[in-house]
Amino acid sequence: MDRNDLLAEADDLAELILHTPELAAYRDAQAAMERNREAAHLLRKFHELREQVAEFQARRVPPMHYSYLLKETDEVLQKMEEIPEIKAYEQAQKELEELLTAVTDRLSSAVQVRDADGLAHSSHVDT
Repeated sequence: MDRNDLLAEADDLAELILHTPELAAYRDAQAAMERNREAAHLLRKFHELREQVAEFQARRVPPMHYSYLLKETDEVLQKMEEIPEIKAYEQAQKELEELLTAVTDRLSSAVQVRDADGLAHSSHVDT
């Protein structure tokens, strides 16, 4: 099997994932969250604050100089936790990530096992 065949198989796997209940739930939860104005506003605000904090951290500024941003981020997070659409989105995102991790782990494990079997057979043949 050459690289192009392998990538075609990966496309087939991606197509299967596109039709999973996990991805459908994720898309539905994302759409519901985006329809909620408060949720969308808080999410944007959270991302803006997180970027600002990251800029300070990248410049190695002591946290005491941006503690107001950290406090505001915590406040936004608390408000976000009260919105059912955000909770549903986070849960759906977690379940989708678990599915993708399980697929990745399965592929990795299968490659390692089969590679180890191939090495065992080739070393056995060489002796």
